[in-house]
Amino acid sequence: MPEKGRRASSEQNHINSGDDIPMQAPTPTSITSEPRIDRLLRCVSSGYLADDCSCQATVPASLVAAAWARELERAPAPEDQFFRFAWRGGEWLAYGLRDGRVRGVFCPEHSARRAQRSCESSVGVAS
Repeated sequence: MPEKGRRASSEQNHINSGDDIPMQAPTPTSITSEPRIDRLLRCVSSGYLADDCSCQATVPASLVAAAWARELERAPAPEDQFFRFAWRGGEWLAYGLRDGRVRGVFCPEHSARRAQRSCESSVGVAS
């Protein structure tokens, strides 16, 4: 039996106002609900040009959609088009649709390779 003035460990959550009324545990709120799991977009590079495997790099779909929405706010797209966005220190390339959806993404490495191939083909350099 605990001495007067000392509380047993099961009584540690009492209010110290002298009334010795146990505090109620907080009720769950929407803030403590399960976190929303974001869908991931995977780099669309299949490796067919370099005899590699498909790329496994991913980016959260909500991040890409937000970047495309910002692009559309700045200047509405007259047609579906590529756009660039930065994430985790790299520049990704994505294909945005006029209706606000995103069709696919290229990771920074494959985006750079794609840009290099495009540049080489426009100046007629054989690879």
